[in-house]
Amino acid sequence: MAPLAGLEEVPCNLCGSRRARPLYERPYRLGGLSECAAFVATTDEFSDYGRVVRCLDCGLAYTNPRPTPAELLRGYASCVDEAYLAEGSSRSINAHLSLSTIKRFAAKGRLLEVGSSSGYFLNAARVDFDVAGLEPSEWACRLARERYKLDVHAESLESTTRFADGSFDVVALIDVIEHLSDPQAALHKAARLLKPGGLLYMVTPDIDSLSSWLLRGHWWGLRPAHIYYFDRRTLGAMVEKAGLKTTLAKSFGRIFTYGYWASRLRHYPAPVHAAVQRVIQTFDIADKFLYLNTRDSVELCARKPS
Repeated sequence: MAPLAGLEEVPCNLCGSRRARPLYERPYRLGGLSECAAFVATTDEFSDYGRVVRCLDCGLAYTNPRPTPAELLRGYASCVDEAYLAEGSSRSINAHLSLSTIKRFAAKGRLLEVGSSSGYFLNAARVDFDVAGLEPSEWACRLARERYKLDVHAESLESTTRFADGSFDVVALIDVIEHLSDPQAALHKAARLLKPGGLLYMVTPDIDSLSSWLLRGHWWGLRPAHIYYFDRRTLGAMVEKAGLKTTLAKSFGRIFTYGYWASRLRHYPAPVHAAVQRVIQTFDIADKFLYLNTRDSVELCARKPS
């Protein structure tokens, strides 16, 4: 991927205001966003995330200035994340955690996942749903098609013309909306694709969580490829602007191996990381599973009016 051509100044995506105050700033490293590590789901690059501001009129937090939509899409299209596959069992389990929530509101029908990666969620969902996916990474699309024979396409939600309006009972964006250059447009497109009574399902980091407040500029959710930072209120407001009604909003936990959780501490104070590693080695539990809800991700469901 070629180096960034530049950054762009943008207004608030929720209310259109240009009045904002800075929250955190770690300037982008020259050429840093040209590296695949900035875009992969398993990145441990939690620094050099640019300038994060909060809108003075509606409270939405976002990166400003930020890479252009074309640069972001180019980065995801060329992204290869072999490390993502190492936690395949965990990702399949986490898919069922999301599905258990989705099936409270929609037990069957047609489901679209936006940002479907290599297909773990869609493979789990196909037991109950007729599934399709959109994923900008050519590498991930190929894996999803070859491994699971899934209907996945290397397109963005905003640009796809593949599906007719009212085609889906469920549209899912799991750890996706924070990456999008225009989340409001994406949610309006998702709403159009839903049938009357259809369900939008999302998971995203919560910038107003306790851990975000305590860690501030060192919070794990601040990373180069995250463009928007939501809390329950701003996410709910954006969903409502798309014509949907929130039916559930709560914290979301995940299951990973102890070894994976420990790897997420690599850039935190060395004594903390070392102590956790010693415990894991002593009890030989690196490959054992741990469910952990740090209460800094929000899970939201919203319905399209019938």
